[in-house]
Amino acid sequence: MKRDVLLWAALAAVLVVLASAEYELAAACGFGQYVAAGVPAALDVYALAALKARRDVFAVVLVLVAVNAASHLVAVGMLPVSVALVVAVSALPPVILWRVHRLSEHQPEPVPVTTEVTTPAGAVSTIVETELPPAPVRPALPEPPRVVIPPAVPGPWKTGAAPAPVTTTLPAQTARQVVTLPVARTPSELRREARRLNREAVRSTNRPVTIRALQDELRLSRREATELRREVVDRS
Repeated sequence: MKRDVLLWAALAAVLVVLASAEYELAAACGFGQYVAAGVPAALDVYALAALKARRDVFAVVLVLVAVNAASHLVAVGMLPVSVALVVAVSALPPVILWRVHRLSEHQPEPVPVTTEVTTPAGAVSTIVETELPPAPVRPALPEPPRVVIPPAVPGPWKTGAAPAPVTTTLPAQTARQVVTLPVARTPSELRREARRLNREAVRSTNRPVTIRALQDELRLSRREATELRREVVDRS
């Protein structure tokens, strides 16, 4: 764009045309003769900064159109000089100062890339330089966990012999408590077990099974054991 003479000539002509209208509007809003000249100068600087940074170009165009239209409307008497118009024109310098400051902040410069074109023998080789935008900075990813496998230890065995067994030491397991839960038995099972115990007692002692033996073997209360013994002994 720096070498385009026609483009810069058109830009200079537009800024000169707009500067007259911008000066007239500032003077109509109460600016002094010399202070009013600062309004078009500030707008011109804002326009050049936006074109150079390639940002805020649309906003600059809108501001220039609005100021130019307002100046001509005031000149022909179609727009009165009101409080809102004076406030708007007075706000232009500080707003332009803020935007020019933001536009002048450091921008990442494009990275030149040199491309070498290989041509046949006898032809003229050309080196083309292009500019690419800087690569975006990506956050570093965390390294994945590494699994270290120890190398195998060579054994003294011969060919065909089985390798020596590898002994691995495992951490001792914590002691576990064994809890025995009573299993509920049906009445028929209790009677069958009681008859078996009674037969064994009669065979070994020639006496019927005792209430204490039924309590210990079948996990019964004294009342349950008494009723079960009466039922088994009386029927046997």
